[in-house]
Amino acid sequence: MIRPELSIIIPAYNCASDITGMVDSIRAQDYSDYELIIVNDHSTDDTAQVLSRLSRSDRRITAINQPANGGASVARNTGISRAKGKYLMFLDADDTLKKGALTKFISAIKSNQAQLAVSGFTIITRKNRQELSRVDVCSESLPSRQTDEPWKIYILRLLGIDGRLYQVWNKIYLTSIIKEHHLAFQSGVNFGEDLLFNLDYLSLISHISFIPAPLYNYYQSLDGGTFSKSSLVYQNRLDNFTALEKFLADTPSGEPRDSLLHWIKYSWIYSHLLATYSADLPKSTKLSMIRQIHQVDGQAPLSHPSVIGHRKVRLERTIRYLIRHPRFALFSISLSNAVKYHRLTTGLWHKLKRKL
Repeated sequence: MIRPELSIIIPAYNCASDITGMVDSIRAQDYSDYELIIVNDHSTDDTAQVLSRLSRSDRRITAINQPANGGASVARNTGISRAKGKYLMFLDADDTLKKGALTKFISAIKSNQAQLAVSGFTIITRKNRQELSRVDVCSESLPSRQTDEPWKIYILRLLGIDGRLYQVWNKIYLTSIIKEHHLAFQSGVNFGEDLLFNLDYLSLISHISFIPAPLYNYYQSLDGGTFSKSSLVYQNRLDNFTALEKFLADTPSGEPRDSLLHWIKYSWIYSHLLATYSADLPKSTKLSMIRQIHQVDGQAPLSHPSVIGHRKVRLERTIRYLIRHPRFALFSISLSNAVKYHRLTTGLWHKLKRKL
């Protein structure tokens, strides 16, 4: 096979019923100069057989069977070692690409000497394909990089907005940067491995191209239950925060660095509260987990409103109150989820009535 322009890597574990959907969305693209490397992470279902069939049907598809289960990070690293393309993408087996996505990614990474291109994404319910939310990447939603502002402070601003820089599946990378600097996903890390990889990559570049469209469909359960067991261990989030501080090691403390860091920590604390609430655990265990957050970060400083705005500072105060009052935290999240669920089911009902 002639060297392709793009290498796409997909780790696959027990996804026999889902992987075809992602592969079909790739093969339906109007861009075809790619190789698709699917790494079967020692699945126990029919994933190997499905991948064998797919690879026989399309010479661009390579199926690799791992000798043992090592996790998504190890599978992706295996894919990197086999990648031949100038550009590199990492996708998940149980999601899909929107039409025209690859053409837009390639165009963006080639423009203005970009070293990374980032798109928005859509979160969709897995069962009935109802859109839950959308992260659009457009000029209006991006903070402008201030004159002479350090690159890493700008990255910190972006991390404080939404999830656009956290994942790897809504991005296209330069393979040369990854291979020349021996970048790899950290094996043995149970949480936030995408962020850790991105921080390593972002520390080596100086220009990002943002695509003003959601190009990736991320599927989750109707109840929003995408939280893994690792997300329930607060130490995992602290380890990620330590990695973020390491990323900023050459950036002096002070404003706006400190306030941006505080805001990110509070947003991660709130994510942990949501994961704790959604977990199938006794209420007493959930209360204990929230009290642990208070013991570690109950006195975390608030950000300065001149850096993040008064609204976010009010949110920080609210989050601090929630971790100090675990019972009220569980009640307030329950009430919030009830309102969101009512809005979602009402929308589904109105759509159904229009079809009747």
